[in-house]
Amino acid sequence: MEITKTDIRKLIDVEKADSFFNHLVAVVTRDYRAKGEIKPSEIVVWSQSFWTGVTYPVFTFKLDSKNNLIDITDRLNPVGLVFYFGFISFLIFLFTPQDITNIAWENFWPLALTVVLFLAIFVLITTRIYRFEKQEQLNEIFELLDIEVDSEKSEQEWSLKNIMIRLFTYPFCAFLIWLNVFIAIPTGNYGLAMGTAIFVIPYLYFDITLIMRKKTTGNKEN
Repeated sequence: MEITKTDIRKLIDVEKADSFFNHLVAVVTRDYRAKGEIKPSEIVVWSQSFWTGVTYPVFTFKLDSKNNLIDITDRLNPVGLVFYFGFISFLIFLFTPQDITNIAWENFWPLALTVVLFLAIFVLITTRIYRFEKQEQLNEIFELLDIEVDSEKSEQEWSLKNIMIRLFTYPFCAFLIWLNVFIAIPTGNYGLAMGTAIFVIPYLYFDITLIMRKKTTGNKEN
């Protein structure tokens, strides 16, 4: 069955231009309605949720000359992109001492390793959250547009890759929670506590929710 431009238009609750300003307004006002921009050869659609905040995806539905759907692409919204690189810059600034030029190498490399580790964890966790939200929205879009998806191609949550990722991220998240509860908050470092909680709590929520949802779906199929 062909998906037409008219079908895709039904996904949009409010027509808005795909601009940085409109995305910023949506984030600030926490407007969760589906928005989109209708162009001659494509339709751009986006929607945020309570948990994703600024890290929601933007979908582009590409159309052929007959206004039939031929492809769907995704990207991080512009506000989320600014937040992403801004937070990375904040982490670098947070862990970089002011007198870095006077630090001896034997004291510098542990600090540099810590910064790289935090950045790697941040990228890994935020990427995981983004992919989760993207897949959730795609599933809803496929259902609304009556698009059949091959379930065999979906990623297994207990694949070797995901197990290795969780063996790395779960202990690190537990360490950050311990760090906040027993060190950061008691010593008044609320900025550090808030900064780590911003991506630790959503990551754990999304990942555990995804595991439970996959388990429930598997039990129903059996």
